[in-house]
Amino acid sequence: MAADFEYKQMLLELDKSLKAEEFESLKFLCKDEVKKRERESVNRPTDLWEILETREKLGPNNLAFLKQIIKGSCNGRLDVLRVIENFERGIPLDSQRPVNSSSSVPTNHPYVQQPVFYNPVLKQYGQQPVHSSAVNVDKYMKEINFLTKNLGREWRFFMRTLGVTDGDMMSVEQDHRSLRDQIYQCLVLWISNNGGQFDRGRVVAALRDSAVERYDLAGRIQDCDI
Repeated sequence: MAADFEYKQMLLELDKSLKAEEFESLKFLCKDEVKKRERESVNRPTDLWEILETREKLGPNNLAFLKQIIKGSCNGRLDVLRVIENFERGIPLDSQRPVNSSSSVPTNHPYVQQPVFYNPVLKQYGQQPVHSSAVNVDKYMKEINFLTKNLGREWRFFMRTLGVTDGDMMSVEQDHRSLRDQIYQCLVLWISNNGGQFDRGRVVAALRDSAVERYDLAGRIQDCDI
């Protein structure tokens, strides 16, 4: 029963990790196993997993086809493949998530007003991010948008490697519910704290770090292929 629960958790984690365009590629790769009419009724990855289970193409001890289509649809995203591989190795999903640093914050910690960051719609700042001053990030919008769109579950490890603190990430997460907003605001915060500069070399190194392993993104940033 425990193994079955871990298996379902793994499938749910894949559901949350896949981007919309990756999900569409995933459905296309399943066209030999899933009829067109069925594919049209599939609205999220968990729907697809259920169909593949009925076709005996997916199960706790039958993950070869899943890994094959994930590799074909996710364009080198090792973080997604790692979810499956860690399940196969018996590594609990909870142990794969970054530690929440709030556990080390004293309960009597004084209230700190949450920061308001650069607003991409209004093109202005409100209250400034922690330890940073207002900067014009317009010239880096191509890089910021590229990373915001393509980073996945590994984004916290990437930010830590750049030097963004867990405390700053927690502040961002409290004020912004969307993953893309969180990544965007942390990138703006990092640029602000980095003297208003987007250090391409540091970004490439962080993407290649063993905790992140987004070599696909690192190559495109390095080659300015964004």
